[in-house]
Amino acid sequence: MVFHVLTLFPQMVKDALSYSILKRAMDRGKIEINCIDIRDFSSGKHGQVDDAPYGGGAGMVMMAPPIYGAWLAAKALAEPDAKVVYMSPRGRMFTQRVAEEFCRRESLILLCGHYEGVDQRALDAMDADEVSVGDYVLTGGEIAAMAVIDAVARLIPGVLGKCESYQHESFSDGLLEHPQYTRPPVFLDMPVPEVLLSGHHKNIAAWRREKSLEQTAKTRPELLLPDVQFLAKGSEPGKAAEKREESAHSKRRVNMKGIITVLGNDQVGIIAKVCTYLSNEGINILDISQTIVQGYFHMMMIVDITNSMQGFEGCVEDLRLIGEDIGVQIKLQHEDIFNSMHRI
Repeated sequence: MVFHVLTLFPQMVKDALSYSILKRAMDRGKIEINCIDIRDFSSGKHGQVDDAPYGGGAGMVMMAPPIYGAWLAAKALAEPDAKVVYMSPRGRMFTQRVAEEFCRRESLILLCGHYEGVDQRALDAMDADEVSVGDYVLTGGEIAAMAVIDAVARLIPGVLGKCESYQHESFSDGLLEHPQYTRPPVFLDMPVPEVLLSGHHKNIAAWRREKSLEQTAKTRPELLLPDVQFLAKGSEPGKAAEKREESAHSKRRVNMKGIITVLGNDQVGIIAKVCTYLSNEGINILDISQTIVQGYFHMMMIVDITNSMQGFEGCVEDLRLIGEDIGVQIKLQHEDIFNSMHRI
């Protein structure tokens, strides 16, 4: 995969990415970093790339012509459908799901802004996807772009030593990662949990799952389904069911309902993948059922898609792609169409 970085500080990006795993990935040809200096495309005598904002205000704005010229240079080297990603605090949040989305491409063009921002006309001309790495402001987009490159690159086969290295990390299955321990077995009178020394793989997996749920419920409860949130906090299962039923009753007046069906070989993380996507898109789960028969996984969800940010068709495509990634079939249909099909 090739990352084309449009920046005023190409050496900063090259230096920071020339170590450790990413350096080895570049040496093995798994990824390529191509830094393009926006200043090279300035028509001014002194390489000017910014000017005062129209309408007044503090700071300077990066000019459209140099950015557009740098983009044309990158576009000539990139795949025809290369996405332009502008690192911006006003963009959609960069998550593990977005990293997986970007990883499916052959190349990305990353635009690093500076000063008070970028002339909107450049973004419109490039059809840029604005992406934020958090609710804070940096002095430039280079650090954010490098975070994106790191997160996406580690998903590329062969970049990490084992595929398990990223499959078991935080967010890969919708949960935060469990605590990790290594030698020595006792440090400052704190021993390693006995279960990790037992050699009993099933018990170790169960302990790690439990700790992942506890950590997620403690610091990122929004990642969990309502049922799991209640159970992780120690409430009775019936309480969670009552809560879900109350939610379903409160949403019955909403007409934009959908039916999600998931079918495929059983594996870890199916429910987490789907539910994490629905949470990120503002889609409410009204009811859910799942069965596993002789290794085959089947799940059906009734969801409220009224507040979906992508719209119905966008969600259909996103869920289909998620299904392809994990090797299952995921379909979203309007409730009325689903009911009509089954009446027939």
